[in-house]
Amino acid sequence: MRLKSLELKLEWPENIPIQGLRRYVLEELRNSGEPIRWAITSIVFSPKSQWRRELTVEAVVILT
Repeated sequence: MRLKSLELKLEWPENIPIQGLRRYVLEELRNSGEPIRWAITSIVFSPKSQWRRELTVEAVVILT
């Protein structure tokens, strides 16, 4: 078992409300391993569109 530190840029889809954000982030992190700890460290809103949002997520995952 190994640990890996990640920083991901994720587009926050328009159809996912803030209440569904946790599930969305965890699903995306599971593509890289089993998440242990994670945090949203930045949210950037596009000046051109209120629905264009980008999240920066920092995480530690278990690689099997």
